[in-house]
Amino acid sequence: MQVKNHFGIDFGTTNSSVVQIMSGLGHENELRHGDDEGRPLPSIVAIDKDTGVVYTGRDAWKKRNELSQSCEIIPSVKSILDDKDWSKFIAGKKWTATDVAAEVFKGLRKALYSHDVNMAQATVAVPIGFSPEKREALRAAAKKAGITVESFVSEPAAAFFANYDELKSAEHVVIFDWGGGTLDVSVLEHKGGTVRELATGGMYVAGDDIDKQLALKIHDKVARDHDVHISFEEMDAQSRDMLLVRAERAKRALSEEDDTVVSLNRYGEIGAFHIRVTYEWFAAIVESIVDRAIACLESTIEDSGEPLANIDRVVMVGGSSNIGPLLDKMEDKFGDKLFFPDETVWSISQGAARLSKRPGTYLSAQSVGLRLADNSYFPLLKPGDKVVGWEKALDFGIVENAEELRVVFSGSKDIDNDSDRYQSVAVPGYLFLEEKLRLEAYIDEDLVFCVRMKSTMRQQKDTVVWRYDRLKLTYSLGGEQDVR
Repeated sequence: MQVKNHFGIDFGTTNSSVVQIMSGLGHENELRHGDDEGRPLPSIVAIDKDTGVVYTGRDAWKKRNELSQSCEIIPSVKSILDDKDWSKFIAGKKWTATDVAAEVFKGLRKALYSHDVNMAQATVAVPIGFSPEKREALRAAAKKAGITVESFVSEPAAAFFANYDELKSAEHVVIFDWGGGTLDVSVLEHKGGTVRELATGGMYVAGDDIDKQLALKIHDKVARDHDVHISFEEMDAQSRDMLLVRAERAKRALSEEDDTVVSLNRYGEIGAFHIRVTYEWFAAIVESIVDRAIACLESTIEDSGEPLANIDRVVMVGGSSNIGPLLDKMEDKFGDKLFFPDETVWSISQGAARLSKRPGTYLSAQSVGLRLADNSYFPLLKPGDKVVGWEKALDFGIVENAEELRVVFSGSKDIDNDSDRYQSVAVPGYLFLEEKLRLEAYIDEDLVFCVRMKSTMRQQKDTVVWRYDRLKLTYSLGGEQDVR
């Protein structure tokens, strides 16, 4: 029997990972691929300014400040994928955000080499609302690294289906995904093997900020104890790197212990130090960040329209979801509704791999259409429509002669309330009542709703394109079936 491999990738702001599912031998194996410590790979790229040599992964993360002396450091390429103006000339070569992202993908492929596994294609998890430009750039970056993106799945859907056996009895599920770079909160409605996205929220404060805050407080105490007047930023790069690494380790240790020790044999001009960090001190340091995270969670649940009592489970994924001060407050609020996967940092890539093995069907969870001249609503896409391969072509009559054919989109609250970005689009016209507006709507491979529009009297030019990248989707597995 032939062995088949299925791969799921979580391309994160701070960390990225791959899960491989091997099937075809009468059983399945799930393998996780990351760094030598068994953790996801940091999504950081360092490029030597003189030689062009590229450093990625855990080594680059540990030495990021030290490498900054000789390298260009790009720590969160996911956040700049849609910036067409971003580029850097390094060692005689022009680097774009797509080029940098390709190095992260190469690092993921390299993690599989020791297992003699070639990852030629994969399902990639992305946040809800990941822009068309970012999806296009991410697909191109994967291709540069020799990986074909077979499909994108939303990160909340991946996290849900990674833990489907434990969650399939729940109707309303919150995915609380707090990693190193961002917090992403999603409220999902689950019915009979289908998942509908009700609301999403997030913030750009996460684990990296906690590490930095703890490192600053440790530095301040150590400097005072040694009567040395120097700021953290004034320390040499290697010392800053070492303290940030120790702070990150202390954060993880305090998820299980009441205290931990942070020590360095050489910390710049301060020299050696040995300091005990208590849970209470750590909790006080991160209290404001934790409160912001919980406020974001509460706001997203409110946006979903579901009362707090209707939330059945809260799934805690991402490396920062395990910190003790957060868990204390979350347990007070949600109690036994909290659900912790065995390995929170692998849930999204694990779910993406499972959905690669057994792809489901994307259905629209909303309507998208036009507001006509008489203020009636004409739907183009309807709830329940299959979105893969969806397309529609229509001609509309013109009610007045004008140099612009004004098209007003509608169908959801975010379209109606955002006139600058979504609602009204101008198409060049020819001032003739007999002309028509030709509209061709489709959903592209990145699950973005697109419309091409032009006057029937200007066939060869002036095509206007409108895109809607926040399409709310239902992901259907086709019934209550095991997704493993």
